[in-house]
Amino acid sequence: MSGATAADYAWFEEQYGGSLGVSGFCITFVRGLTPAEAFDRIGVTAGEGADADDFDLDEYPIIASTAIGGTILIEDNGFAGVQDHVAERLSRDTVTAAVFRNVNFDQQFVYAENGRVVLQFEPDGPDARWGGSERMLAHMRDLGMPLNEFDDPDEHYLLTAFALAERATGVRLLPTHIEEPALIGTAEHLY
Repeated sequence: MSGATAADYAWFEEQYGGSLGVSGFCITFVRGLTPAEAFDRIGVTAGEGADADDFDLDEYPIIASTAIGGTILIEDNGFAGVQDHVAERLSRDTVTAAVFRNVNFDQQFVYAENGRVVLQFEPDGPDARWGGSERMLAHMRDLGMPLNEFDDPDEHYLLTAFALAERATGVRLLPTHIEEPALIGTAEHLY
């Protein structure tokens, strides 16, 4: 799998820290599915010739992009990817990892495999987590994430969460996934 680090995602803060980083987002890494397959699993219908600007935030726009290793789903100001029922549907016979942050800087990391949520935590406090596996804990340890209350938190915890998502799924997020999505739809029915 990947040896991604927080430094590999420094571009996100530089390019999107003032937009997605402030308005909130949910980015879901899905191994081995195409954008159309990912949308099908969660019941999203892609809009014909739609543009992300065609949707109001109240409609929970979601974009899907083809990525190395699978698909990236991105929600501007949404949180469907960290909901158990969505993670369970997307991860059937594969794995997913979602990183969420809202306008109040509440955060969540959700990892699911084979239709089951396996790990959840807040990226700025991964020592208070639910679930886990030895493989995921090894990745977290290698990334320097705090695994107990005595470890100091990483100042780039969100970027580290992206690196963990990549390591867990083998799917890499790139700026082009945000700028040039393959499909666009609404996730309103998932809330």
